[in-house]
Amino acid sequence: MGYFVTERIGLIIAVLNTVTFITIVYVFVKAVEERSRLLHALDKVYTPRLAPLRRILPVWKLDIASIILAAVLQLVAFYIKRRWQ
Repeated sequence: MGYFVTERIGLIIAVLNTVTFITIVYVFVKAVEERSRLLHALDKVYTPRLAPLRRILPVWKLDIASIILAAVLQLVAFYIKRRWQ
């Protein structure tokens, strides 16, 4: 069943998918290039929100907290899709 952005559910799913995509871009840019303008802008948005999770998780080359955030966002989108079918 398709969801259109004009519907409320479609809009919520579109926002969740967009934030997930931006989070994945943030993970890759952070892993590859540390002096990027894009990384600096995304870091201002994501660092305060991911700080509590980063304190718990170990430090690796990839940002595990951001990957967990992307997975949770997709789980929420999946739940919304299943709930409103």
